[in-house]
Amino acid sequence: MKNKWTLVIILMAVSLLHAYKSFQTSGITGRVLPKDGVEQVWAIQGADTLKIIPSKGVFMLEARPGIYKVVVDAKQPNKDVLVESIEVTTGKTTDLGEITVSQ
Repeated sequence: MKNKWTLVIILMAVSLLHAYKSFQTSGITGRVLPKDGVEQVWAIQGADTLKIIPSKGVFMLEARPGIYKVVVDAKQPNKDVLVESIEVTTGKTTDLGEITVSQ
């Protein structure tokens, strides 16, 4: 009987570890200035494209691990900003900090 309960506890622990790992997300985050000066933010890796409309100047994109280009699509008369070679690793969020668009 003791061995049966030990096996049940081990199986539950393994299941919980797998569930925890599935909740680990990878992504890219940052802030754009001025807060109302941006239309969208794009992350591009090969043929994969992600986009988001920043909320109050803040953006967060869930992304698979890899190397990305991030394009900040600015409102006129501001100019777009390109940030290259952004590395995303498993279970971590890469913070780009503040990105300022200007004329």
